[in-house]
Amino acid sequence: MSVTVFYRGRHRHFSFGSTPSQLTVTAVLLFCIASGAGAAFANLFQQGNAELEKAQLSRVAETEEIADIRHRAENQLAALTSKVATLQAQVNRLNMVGERLIDAANLSTEEFNLHEAPAMGGPSQTPTEISLAELNAVLLQLNELEQNLQSEQTRFAMLESLDLNHHIGKSVQLSGRPVLSGYLSSSFGVRSDPFSGEPAVHRGIDFAGKEGDSIFATAGGIVTWAGERFGYGKMVEIEHSDGYRTRYAHAQATTVQVGQMVTKGQEVAIMGSTGRSTGPHVHYEVLKNGQQIDPMMFVNRRIQ
Repeated sequence: MSVTVFYRGRHRHFSFGSTPSQLTVTAVLLFCIASGAGAAFANLFQQGNAELEKAQLSRVAETEEIADIRHRAENQLAALTSKVATLQAQVNRLNMVGERLIDAANLSTEEFNLHEAPAMGGPSQTPTEISLAELNAVLLQLNELEQNLQSEQTRFAMLESLDLNHHIGKSVQLSGRPVLSGYLSSSFGVRSDPFSGEPAVHRGIDFAGKEGDSIFATAGGIVTWAGERFGYGKMVEIEHSDGYRTRYAHAQATTVQVGQMVTKGQEVAIMGSTGRSTGPHVHYEVLKNGQQIDPMMFVNRRIQ
């Protein structure tokens, strides 16, 4: 084996492998060259692994950041959906009262149609993406709108109460029985529970009758519940003026709808035995500002 070395413009020729000593030197030289190449390759491999690991960590961090942004956006969207549902319920309530006031004032239903969107317009706008900060701003605006709606709802309730007293007169005053026939089967107050036999407070009075008998409103007002209710079975609840409400429970069927205006003596349900009941009857309640009171003071009441 021979190696030519160039140094400062000169070259020298060396030969290896002729003697045992030269073979040893050749082996050592080849080993050093192989070791150096292996070390260089190992270094390059480690650098490559480090860069790959760094890239993987960066990708994981980006993925986690994207997941966090998506999670916050989903939470904001859920809050927005819930807020819109609340506002829609309040708007429905205002529409219900507004319709009653329109009817009472003999206004044109074509001019004041609460079920149609109001006319509006304007130049077209370029759609833009909404950021999380802008979504938070929308939620704040919805909160403010909700407060305004609650204020308007209070004003409408006051107008409604005044209008009921002015236009309906005596029909808003509670009086009489919710049935034409039948008998008083249970009074207001403490009684023996018909299921357990234990003493229990009965927060209404019961009129027993026949399956299919008509149940009537004892005063004019607006229906706020018509359907199933736990313990009551099928029930109708009517809101009257001056903070009064009446309930007619355990019906076979209801004949009115939520939001409907009813008059005194109008049929609101059919007698049955739904819910927690032992037989056909109507459970009749009177509430004043949310608290049940004895209905008997109104059953025998005479309107002057």
